[in-house]
Amino acid sequence: MTTPAEYLKQFLTTGEQHTADFQKRMDAHRAKADQIREHATAAIARITERKDLTPEAKRTAAARIYKPAADRVQQLLDEHIDMVKQHKQTLAKKAFGADNATDPASTRQARALAAGLQDADSAERLLREAQFDGDHTLARVIAATAFERGWHDVVDVWNADGKHNNEMRHAVELLQMPDTSDPAWRMNTAMAYTTPRPGVLEGLKPHEISRAADADLEVA
Repeated sequence: MTTPAEYLKQFLTTGEQHTADFQKRMDAHRAKADQIREHATAAIARITERKDLTPEAKRTAAARIYKPAADRVQQLLDEHIDMVKQHKQTLAKKAFGADNATDPASTRQARALAAGLQDADSAERLLREAQFDGDHTLARVIAATAFERGWHDVVDVWNADGKHNNEMRHAVELLQMPDTSDPAWRMNTAMAYTTPRPGVLEGLKPHEISRAADADLEVA
């Protein structure tokens, strides 16, 4: 049975080879959030240092900067999660997706058969039968199901002759991608997009910050 680590060793020299481009996109995306936070922090710091403003005026001015910055960073977080989801879908399609010549009806029938598989042994038997019959659509769908369920020895059978090495490179990258539904991952990711509340707004609830930002108060 080939483990995920062995897949990495077999198809990659380093784990960065196939994730580098996507990682660069994500780094650039996070950098946008960092830049927004830095600008907001600097602007609010200048406000709090002013001696000509009352505490209320400082809160209003700070809220007008903080709220849109925090909203934009939250939007970037949502976009980050969506980007990961979309990239995983793209990888899955490249690894196990149907080609343009595949009959949709055959694919649906194959998916129905694969969905009923209960274990790796039955999946391998059906896969070998499909390969013997030349049913490439069913074999591919079984391989995709096996990959999703962690039956990597079945995927080995699908690619025993190395004909699907290109597809497997995408599968390997997919193995490295995070589970976007995992609470720990979402929490850690959210922390990277957190906008710390400045001291001048400390103690205010979100709706109070919104109200301060919308206050009809002139601040030069």
